[in-house]
Amino acid sequence: MREQSSRSWLKPPLRILSLISTALLTLSCASLSMADNQTDLEYLIFRLEPLANGWPTPEDSHNKLLAVREISGNIAPTGQGHSLVGEDSALTLVKKRLNQSSRYQVILHARVRRTEESDFVPVRFRVKKGSATSDIRVYFQLSGANTPRLNTSIVYAPADSRSNGENETAGDRPQSSWVIRDTRKIKVGETNYIDHPRFGVLVVVTHPN
Repeated sequence: MREQSSRSWLKPPLRILSLISTALLTLSCASLSMADNQTDLEYLIFRLEPLANGWPTPEDSHNKLLAVREISGNIAPTGQGHSLVGEDSALTLVKKRLNQSSRYQVILHARVRRTEESDFVPVRFRVKKGSATSDIRVYFQLSGANTPRLNTSIVYAPADSRSNGENETAGDRPQSSWVIRDTRKIKVGETNYIDHPRFGVLVVVTHPN
């Protein structure tokens, strides 16, 4: 009798512990999904000014084709959630330092918010400088919570790399585009540098206010 009564006494605490562990697991999963859904991206695209001894070789056409497919294959409305950044932002100080240097030129400083489907949509920017127009297409994918995985695809066609000769054919023009395709794990609030021989991108994952 004593043995049976002791077993019945032990059962409630075990059930309570099981309920507590289940509740904690549910809360942790919910917090991870909330952290994943409530994140924005701030990005800054800049280029190295041309030197007298010429430029490095551009990206190959295979990577370019894959990046264009990723950007154009997204069915979401182009540009939704993207906006230019003002003075108060995570990359403002870096932007000022780049602008003070004669070696670098800031091309684009923008922010993208997630849609209701918790994803980023691609965007295409036309940047005018005088009579010349640069073309930038950007696509981000972010998955995970505390250290999310960021996929970046950028096609950048600067104005000075466009056709400037009468003998250039239509098949030659795509070779002037510069492409970044990068995948990495990043931390929220940490500035990440994505490198290319001809331009660079700074990206920060932030929580919206």
